[in-house]
Amino acid sequence: MIEKKRTILIVEDEGLLRELMSEKLQIEGFNTIEAVDGDEGLTLALQKRPDLIVLDLLMPKMGGMEVLRRLREDDYGRSIPVIIVSNLSGKENIAEGAEKGAIEYLIKANFSLEEIVNKIKEMGRLRMQW
Repeated sequence: MIEKKRTILIVEDEGLLRELMSEKLQIEGFNTIEAVDGDEGLTLALQKRPDLIVLDLLMPKMGGMEVLRRLREDDYGRSIPVIIVSNLSGKENIAEGAEKGAIEYLIKANFSLEEIVNKIKEMGRLRMQW
């Protein structure tokens, strides 16, 4: 039986970080979709229905918390695992992310790209039985 490749949507406005994360996840065997802002991220999430979303908070057009809020209003979006990867480190941001159902909140400054990718893989396996 051939196992379906899991798809991860990366919603990140920092081009280099988005591209490197996508490349590393593809090397690990995932399909990736990339969005450059919150508006595009929400649209792609609802159209493409990825298995997991990696979401930045500070983005043009629509911030990550608004993306998460709107995502949770949709039947599909209520259950999709979301990992927030952001420079915002305030306790209120972390609490809001948890309240809106993010499964993990990673502060960019505290993790290397390799560690972020490993966390994504780890959380994906725990939450989705990958």
